[in-house]
Amino acid sequence: MSIINDENSIKIDFFQKEGALDNHSICEGIYIVELQHCSKPSKSPLPLYIGQSVYMVKRCGEHLWDFIKEPAYFGLTTDDLNNNNLILCFRVLEPLPNSKISWRQEREICKIADIKPLTQLPSSDRQSKKKLEIVQEKIKLLGWSNLYK
Repeated sequence: MSIINDENSIKIDFFQKEGALDNHSICEGIYIVELQHCSKPSKSPLPLYIGQSVYMVKRCGEHLWDFIKEPAYFGLTTDDLNNNNLILCFRVLEPLPNSKISWRQEREICKIADIKPLTQLPSSDRQSKKKLEIVQEKIKLLGWSNLYK
């Protein structure tokens, strides 16, 4: 799925698993938002954000809306929105059915510490004030920027 619904825009992979919605996404758990390149879809995605929710698919729909309004939400730019070589992926990192919020928050912080998403502080669920610079530097380093031009 693409945001602008044309061939020149970023693609969105919203909890897809074997061509359908991942059933775990409608439950409690930990989710991750990653950036991938079309030519290397599963090889070394860039972890952008990790969160927890009682309804992951609902919460990530809100994230997606915020991202479309302001791409810097995940450290991206308007140019990145128009880069059809990029894929913004939302996926379940750890399903936690029937879990209490305190347990989900604890697991979220552990996952953030282990995976080190680019937009977040190392030991907190808070986002870095430098997330745009951090993500853009990594995209340029990998040669993923401006590939659509």
